[in-house]
Amino acid sequence: MSFKIILAFGIVAALTACDTTQSATEADFGNSAASLVKAQAANPDTLENPSTEAPTGVDPDYASNVIDAMRESVSNPEEVRKPIEIRVGGEGGN
Repeated sequence: MSFKIILAFGIVAALTACDTTQSATEADFGNSAASLVKAQAANPDTLENPSTEAPTGVDPDYASNVIDAMRESVSNPEEVRKPIEIRVGGEGGN
């Protein structure tokens, strides 16, 4: 008799594991990435209704900051000309 009870519980447990309903995570899948894209857009309305016009201007302060950052991050030509050293394993020395 106890074998039948254990078998019945095993069958119920196996059928419960085969549940095909969506979990809360699966139902919400992809929404976090979509919300990040929307949050990063300068004008979120353009995500649904993009303009067919070409961009004609730029914020001058933003452009100036970008150009300054690009100019500051340029390496010296002497540093760029140095040969690349690749060391493999436990090699010592120069």
